[in-house]
Amino acid sequence: MATKITEKPVVTQMTDDDAMLMVVGNATKRMTVKDFRTHLNDNDNQVLNDLAFYIDINKRASDGNVKHVDVGGNAHMRQMWEDSWKDILLQKDGNCCLLNPNDCRYTSEGEAVVDMTTNEILSKWAHCDMMTVIPLTYGHIQEVSVGANTIQRLWLSLIPLPNGFVIPQQVVGKFTGYGSASGGYRSLPNKVPTTSQTINTFWNWAQVRGKNFGLANADFRDILLFYMMSKYAQRSCQEATLSDGTLIWGVGLDGTESKGADRFNDQKSITTGKTLSLGNADGKVATTDANGDTVHCVSVHGFENPWGQYWEMVQGLCSIANSTDTYRWRGNVLPTGTPTASSFTNIDHIILQRASSTISSVGINIIADATGQGAYMLPKESNANTNYGDFYYCSSLGLLWLWGGTSNNGSACGLACSNSNNAWSNTNSNIAARHTLRKD
Repeated sequence: MATKITEKPVVTQMTDDDAMLMVVGNATKRMTVKDFRTHLNDNDNQVLNDLAFYIDINKRASDGNVKHVDVGGNAHMRQMWEDSWKDILLQKDGNCCLLNPNDCRYTSEGEAVVDMTTNEILSKWAHCDMMTVIPLTYGHIQEVSVGANTIQRLWLSLIPLPNGFVIPQQVVGKFTGYGSASGGYRSLPNKVPTTSQTINTFWNWAQVRGKNFGLANADFRDILLFYMMSKYAQRSCQEATLSDGTLIWGVGLDGTESKGADRFNDQKSITTGKTLSLGNADGKVATTDANGDTVHCVSVHGFENPWGQYWEMVQGLCSIANSTDTYRWRGNVLPTGTPTASSFTNIDHIILQRASSTISSVGINIIADATGQGAYMLPKESNANTNYGDFYYCSSLGLLWLWGGTSNNGSACGLACSNSNNAWSNTNSNIAARHTLRKD
């Protein structure tokens, strides 16, 4: 007499030659334990799920919301990766001490770093910059079948991944930069960010601090988005909420909270360091603009105002005039004059593609090949499956890349907001940069 599966004897051990029943291709079949174990890691699935977390960047979220993003994998690894970001005081010789992760106005040992009234750095520490260390991150682009489609899935980890790639460690200024030709380029609180300089001038100022200093590159803008998307499963920083609906950041210095006629002028003189009390937590802090209106500075894992107030130039990205070709490199070098394709002959680089029209819903560059493998948050094309709530501006003649948006861009601002609309020599007063200690 037949018995039900639930009435079969229970076993606690199996050999390689034992078999399991499963449904394969809508039919009941069996597979040996040995073969099952082998196929668990098809397409590196088992090792990736054990060691890494993933973000489905160019795919519509499973809930159908284009401003959400599917994430998964090892949530413990994702938390360890987040916890590995460290805030520091950095001397120009590379020596550093840790800041308190709960309140960066103090060292990790509790000693005050800034004046508690003005946020001015104390004289004892005036030779230091306030920076954040982003750990060396390992990645892998996996091609995955989802229904009838194949997607490219980004995996990230603190542990090397099979057939993957590396995002180098980054040591980046917590604030938009302040400096001069004589004093160098700095990351200091209680300063109005310096503007109206070419990208080469900012880089030369950074070099005054030391030959290993330069400007934050495209890896920095990428990893801020990877952080936000993996933690909150959302794409729009201005609209991102906690599970109870509370806004995490809100609009930031995008101009909308100011009431004057010129919102960039209203917010341009807000000094750095307003969010130091948050430590490396996400959130916002109220301040006032030039008219006395209440506005808010934001902190993304300790980085202040990565959108709004000023556009930020980045090192390591340059488009070619009248072309969609965009050169991306990591070396601590910059072309001068008006860069052309030949400017990169002796610079290790990859070539990405930029979208040729101004768009709000973007698909980004992802490369699965061994050479150049990675996810690069540079708009490649229109993509109706995703929306970051931000905007991408371009011109066929644009070479310089800007990120974040300025205080007259309103809701177009954000971590994904980008601009390839300007000449390499641009010196507008609404454009700044952020400095870094390079390890290239």
